[in-house]
Amino acid sequence: MKISCIIVNWNLKYLPRLCIEALKRSKTDFPFEIIVVDNDSRDESLEYLEQMHKKGDIILVHSGSNLGYGKGNNLGVRYAKGKYVLILNPDVSVESDTLQKLVDYAEKHHETGVLAPQLFYFNGQIQDSCRRFMKPADLVIKRTGLKKIGFFKKKVDQYLMEDYDHKTTREVDLVTGACLMLPKEVFEKVHGFDDRYFLFMEDADLCRKVWNAGFKVVYYPEARALHYHKRLSGGSLLGLLRQRVFWIHLGSAIKYFWKWKGKPLPKHN
Repeated sequence: MKISCIIVNWNLKYLPRLCIEALKRSKTDFPFEIIVVDNDSRDESLEYLEQMHKKGDIILVHSGSNLGYGKGNNLGVRYAKGKYVLILNPDVSVESDTLQKLVDYAEKHHETGVLAPQLFYFNGQIQDSCRRFMKPADLVIKRTGLKKIGFFKKKVDQYLMEDYDHKTTREVDLVTGACLMLPKEVFEKVHGFDDRYFLFMEDADLCRKVWNAGFKVVYYPEARALHYHKRLSGGSLLGLLRQRVFWIHLGSAIKYFWKWKGKPLPKHN
């Protein structure tokens, strides 16, 4: 088995269907498997997943509760038989050649620990899915109206790598967790996602651990995938404070910066 595609679902309605059907259309010269961890869904997505499991199209793992993103993926990887694990959001649809291109690159570049395709939205806009290591202020600026103001805009543009042509392959500090591939042995070597993050920051933490383990994090736009949903975006500060997801993100950010406090950032080209 070459790739184990890991998907974590929690009440995401029709999105797992789009994600799985796109994977099934993949054209590869190797076998791959689809493992879905369901975090105790109660909507129509669960019925679809159970049907796919009965047909043998997927392996369905019932977590029994909402474990969160990182812990859910860690559970899925335990069932993985592939040389590589593809961590995939349910709201991401790969193109027919995405898996093949990712594997072809990884097989030629054994120093790569995390490999991520280019993500784009339905309107064709390229997502800023590769980043530089952030500072606490970067996260605040990105999610408020401050990002439109001169000095603050320059800071967030630096963090989001707006100075970089997102059509060329390069080593990056980190990539977002919506779609990324790792050799399973690398995932296990760094002990997977830190499950203290319920949601958010687990991808930045994983990439930092991979760099520290002596492997590279690479953004590879030759492979592409469609991302249906944008992450939490900016707006008024008051509006953000009313969102539960904002407080989850804030909690994860505090855990991240506390964990890495005083530790040097990985150096690379």
